[in-house]
Parts: sequence; C-alpha cells; structure tokens
Amino acid sequence: MWVRNHLVNPVVRAMARTPGHRLLGGRLLVLAYTGRRTGRRHELPVMSAPFGDGLVVVAGKGEGKTWWRNFGTVPQEVTLRRGGRRSVGAARRLQEGDVGYGAAVEAYRRAFPRVEVAAGTPVILLEAIQSPAPGR
Repeated sequence: MWVRNHLVNPVVRAMARTPGHRLLGGRLLVLAYTGRRTGRRHELPVMSAPFGDGLVVVAGKGEGKTWWRNFGTVPQEVTLRRGGRRSVGAARRLQEGDVGYGAAVEAYRRAFPRVEVAAGTPVILLEAIQSPAPGR
C-alpha cells in the first residue's frame, strides 16, 4: 500500500497532466475531491467504467481503503482528469441496496471482467461530467 500511495500514484498523477497520458489508457482517471473532515484537496488515480451518462468507480478491497468514505449519498463536486482533459462532475456513493447499485456494479464488471467485485463493495457514481468554465 505504501509503495502505491507514495511512489506509483504520484507518478500516475503527474503523467496524467502530460502528453504521456495516452500510456495510461482511456479508463484511468485522476479523481480530485475535498476531504469531508479535513477540507484538504486529494487526487487519486482510479479506474472507471461507463455507466449511463456518467462513470462508475469501484473501491476494490474497500475495507482497507478510506478515500471512498469522503463521498456520501449527496453529490459533491469533483474534478476529473481523463484522456488529458480536465472536467468537473458530481460524485456520490452508492451502497448495496441503493437503487442503481447492482447496475453500476454490473457496468464495472463488463468493463473489467477479470476484477472481482465482492458484495457490499463501495461504488462511486460520477455524474454530469462537463468541461470546467474558463479560469477554473
């Protein structure tokens, strides 16, 4: 975990801002959000899958991770860097039993058939993705 958080993720975040972003593939994005308790801005590379008009992100092995806990059922503004472009969207967490949870998990499984998604895995739905206004 330390190697990923302190070595790999910073390299991926930096690469996402360069023409080398093509090497990362079209499904990797950098999700920027504000921590709910600290108010600090965080950037995290995540894999995403298309879902409806937006994207779905799964927090694999979520019990050992904390980033997904920053999202609740009320959408919050996030910034995404994907394919070399920056955009703004809203993110909210879906929990097992919520409307759309099963469909979102299935969309992720279709995109990543080799990835195991355990029951109850935290799911983040990214909606209303658009380019930011000039100057943002």
